[in-house]
Amino acid sequence: MRVWILLCIILCITVAPASADYLITEICPDGYAKGDGDEYFVLSGTGSLDGWTITDGEGSVRFPPGTTASGDIIIAREGTAYHSIHGTYPDYEIYSTHPSVPDALFTGRFQMANTKDDITLLYHDSPVQSFSWPEDFTPGNGRIHRYTDGIWDERIYKIGQSRFSPETFTAESVTLFVSPDSSFEVVDSVITNARSRLCISMYEFTHPELAESVADAASREVAVTLLVEGGPVGGMSSEEKGVLNYLTDAGAAIYTIESTDKLPARYRYLHAKYLIADEETTLILSENFKPTGIPLPGTRGNRGWGAAVHSAGVAEYFHEVFTADLTGYDIYPYVPGTEPLPDTWKDKDITVRFPPHTVYNVAVTPIVSPDTSALIPRLIQNAREKIDLQQAYISGYPGGAHNIWLDLVLETGGRGIPIRVMLDGMYYNTESDADNDEIVANINRIAKKDNIYAAAELKFQDEYITKLHNKGLIVDMKYVLISSVNWNYNSPNNNREAGIILENEESAEYFSEIFQYDWNGDPGKLEIGDAKQIDLRHILVAAILVLLVIIWQLKRRR
Repeated sequence: MRVWILLCIILCITVAPASADYLITEICPDGYAKGDGDEYFVLSGTGSLDGWTITDGEGSVRFPPGTTASGDIIIAREGTAYHSIHGTYPDYEIYSTHPSVPDALFTGRFQMANTKDDITLLYHDSPVQSFSWPEDFTPGNGRIHRYTDGIWDERIYKIGQSRFSPETFTAESVTLFVSPDSSFEVVDSVITNARSRLCISMYEFTHPELAESVADAASREVAVTLLVEGGPVGGMSSEEKGVLNYLTDAGAAIYTIESTDKLPARYRYLHAKYLIADEETTLILSENFKPTGIPLPGTRGNRGWGAAVHSAGVAEYFHEVFTADLTGYDIYPYVPGTEPLPDTWKDKDITVRFPPHTVYNVAVTPIVSPDTSALIPRLIQNAREKIDLQQAYISGYPGGAHNIWLDLVLETGGRGIPIRVMLDGMYYNTESDADNDEIVANINRIAKKDNIYAAAELKFQDEYITKLHNKGLIVDMKYVLISSVNWNYNSPNNNREAGIILENEESAEYFSEIFQYDWNGDPGKLEIGDAKQIDLRHILVAAILVLLVIIWQLKRRR
């Protein structure tokens, strides 16, 4: 009897469904091709595909008998349509369109609806996985949804976007700098010292002097490749066309990333501002290559932060990002015109206050939007001592929704952690009822009403700074964010952005000194009101006054 029981147990184990062998890990129900022929899903797992079926309730898809697989299997509605968008063919197609793509077997009418549908994965008719949209994820044209660790990813993927993961490197050294004081000095030096290659990813490039430095590098047989946004806000200026024409003549390879009438670009904007020199140096900036962003030495310009990171690991990481961006379907060689290189332009002379500063053995974590921009709110959530945020602007989300990053900042202040928020009071403060001055007033109102340890102010144009264009963050006097990421909805979610997080107290001290100067240095700023920031100078003055009163009283008694 015991032998029979043992045999039954063994038999049950060998024929029981291996329901964990396969899962649907990615799906795109609303593609770009006409008729959604490029819609697809990915089945991930290993082993025989016999007995596995995918159904949407109106039709079902299965595989030819004896089929086995390992890893990810892409099943598209039409292989030819999928290829027209992705540049590669799927592993299987449901409707036969190309002889080199194996056909999946289907019954009924299997077509995933764009806005609302449900999918069930079955093994020998037993459900293994079920999901639906919009319940489990929010669909959209060109959106890809990924299933990881039992949940659908909150990140908004679009067709063709990269999928870089967070990594941290130890840089041998990092040279810190700021605009307007010392940015040109560092940027020009990195370009001038390049020996083999320059890879530049830039939203806008109109700086004639930096163009001349790049052209000089090309004349030294440095391989120069430039990727720029082909459709910046307001269109590409004649000054930028002049720079690109000049660099093309100098031998640089120049490409634009842009949408067409038939196919949107992978990213809403290429808004990154970085440069890779050779195999070891990466420049990360909040500023574009413009005369106001990288002012000539000793002249007024934007307030922005930057760093030259000397690390082969960081350079390789950003070079992989650059290569991924350069190989997309939305990349076009720049066609030069006749616009000339723009004339030199500079603002009024200033006194340089903050020279570059080099720190050593620094932990550096690259930030790439939209891939790893979630590291920024995580940095805010983990704050334990203080946060200083300097940003060009903060805006609400579509449909009147709150900016969730700003909400996190206020929640952090609600935990008793001092928060200071500084926004531009000139260029990015228009006549709108929901721009910077309203944001600042609202932060201070909420801080007073809800007893939150926070204060906000505007930075106005002065003799030293034309506008605040920074996108920087200092947390706990230990972490510094230098980036191109604006605090709106699209920048972290839909744009290509670039930045770094430095874990280094000396770096935090450098930028904190600059932040403190900007916070106190402008007499035209908004009053902080009832903000709870404690100013030791006020305490010292009060103590001196009290001491003088005591001395006066003692003298009277005599």
